[in-house]
Amino acid sequence: MNNRKLERQIDLLKILAKGCKKHPAYRAIRKATERCEECVVVWQARVKLNEMEAN
Repeated sequence: MNNRKLERQIDLLKILAKGCKKHPAYRAIRKATERCEECVVVWQARVKLNEMEAN
């Protein structure tokens, strides 16, 4: 795995670990409702991380 990809994965994992301040129970298991921008960012991080793991 190249260094750039590893750094990107770390950044995405940090986003997932931090989660949403307004909705601390949201863990990006299901798609965000898009009413909360922070939840959407967490969901997008989950999707990108899953795509990276699939490749």
